[in-house]
Parts: sequence; C-alpha cells; structure tokens
Amino acid sequence: MFPRIMLMVFLLVLVFNVQSANFEKDEHYQVIAGELSQNKEVTEYFSFYCSHCFRQETLIQNMLASLPVGTKFSKNHVDSMPGRNIGIEHVLTKALIVSELLQVEEKIVPAIFNYIHVNKASFDSPADVKNIFLMNGIDAQSYDKTFASFTVNTQFKKMQQQTAAIRKQGIGTVPTVIVNGKYRVLTNSLKGEGEFLELVSFLLDKDI
Repeated sequence: MFPRIMLMVFLLVLVFNVQSANFEKDEHYQVIAGELSQNKEVTEYFSFYCSHCFRQETLIQNMLASLPVGTKFSKNHVDSMPGRNIGIEHVLTKALIVSELLQVEEKIVPAIFNYIHVNKASFDSPADVKNIFLMNGIDAQSYDKTFASFTVNTQFKKMQQQTAAIRKQGIGTVPTVIVNGKYRVLTNSLKGEGEFLELVSFLLDKDI
C-alpha cells in the first residue's frame, strides 16, 4: 500500500512539473527590466475606472486565496486613464492606500468599483470619494487624518514611481500582474482561471 501511495505522489508531482514546464517566455510571461525581488510578491497594476479590472476582481481574490503563506500582494493604482480627471485619479490612489492602512480595503475596493461600474456614478470631487468611506462605517476624522498623513503621501509617490517604471517599458495596459518584480503575466494565451493560478505559482518559484 505504501509504495502505491508514494508512486501516486510521484506521478502527481511529475504531472505538475510537466504542466509548469509548458509555460513559455514571451508566450505566457514576459521578463521585464528590474531586479528580481528577494521574497515572493505579486503586484496588480489596475485602475478603478478600468472595466476589465473590475471584472478581474473575482480572479484576483481567488489568486489571493491560493498564494503561498508569506507571499506579499499589493495593488498599484494607476492614473492618466483616457478621459478621466487626473485629480480625482490621484484621490482614488490615496483612497486605496487609506483603505489598506485602516484595514478596510475588503469593503472599500469593491465599493469604489461598484460605484463606478454598477451604479454608473461619477466621482466629481474628493468629497464623493470620502463619502464611500463614510457609507462603509469609517468616521470622517479617521479618514481625513489618514488621507493627509506622511505615510499616504509617501506610498502615493511610490505607486507613481512604479507606474512610471513599467510604462517606460511600454506596459501601458491594465490590469497587469507582475510576479516577483520581474515577470509579467500574459493572459491572452491562458485557458482560464486554472492556468492563470498555475502560471502565477510557477513564476513565484522561478529563480528563487
């Protein structure tokens, strides 16, 4: 019995390795400029205004549930989307950071997406963005204090720098998923969520 179990485990590992080996550079992933991160990490470049990003949220949440323990995941909000107010985009970037610092991103991120893509509403002022937080139980004082903090401004500048760095390489579309700071996931050749999750797992272990 024991040898049979060991054989089954070996075959499963073999099948997994064969499947992983099918992921090809420039077909399933792209190597980008920059240093490979020392630790496992996944970054999603997105915009709240992007309908594809909105539809991909379920996939991103499923990916989060499948990531190895200790893997860092971060969202990087981008601006300069066609026809959008750059000032409001900056407020939305800071709002994302505020939600993470207050540990309410699981409520705020879907709320902002739904406001735009389900309710078909528009953010016409910073107060409209703030109101999303108020409607989700965050008091005005906590929002205002965090929004104006040094930490938010620092992380905002970091997001802008990271966005500029990938755009300099010709990556201007969202959503874009970068693994370990070095590998861009190419989704066009993937056959669904399963392959997406497998590819992310494959890239997390690549060259580490």
